[in-house]
Amino acid sequence: MRAARWFLLAALAAGAALAQESPSEVTDGEIAKYKKAAYAGCREPGLKRGDPEARVDAFCSCMIAQLEQSMKRPEWQQAYFYFFRNDTEQHNKVLAPHLPNVKHCAKQ
Repeated sequence: MRAARWFLLAALAAGAALAQESPSEVTDGEIAKYKKAAYAGCREPGLKRGDPEARVDAFCSCMIAQLEQSMKRPEWQQAYFYFFRNDTEQHNKVLAPHLPNVKHCAKQ
């Protein structure tokens, strides 16, 4: 899934070290960093492809907004936790139920 790859790219871009032992230890500040990195990870491939910046920004903003509407705080904590543990399988399981909500963003 394209959105899942963007999250993976964002994780690599963020380069954060994870000290938590469980997802419940992930802070609101770390969730905010994750969202910011996810947005940046979303933008990069679109801009690299030559898509218009306004269109890329609209899509990425829509994607984050849709995820913010559908994901609960514990899911954001899990996404961050698995993301920075490089546990792609678990990370994708957390995101999978929410990715269909971003499909309409492609029309932005």
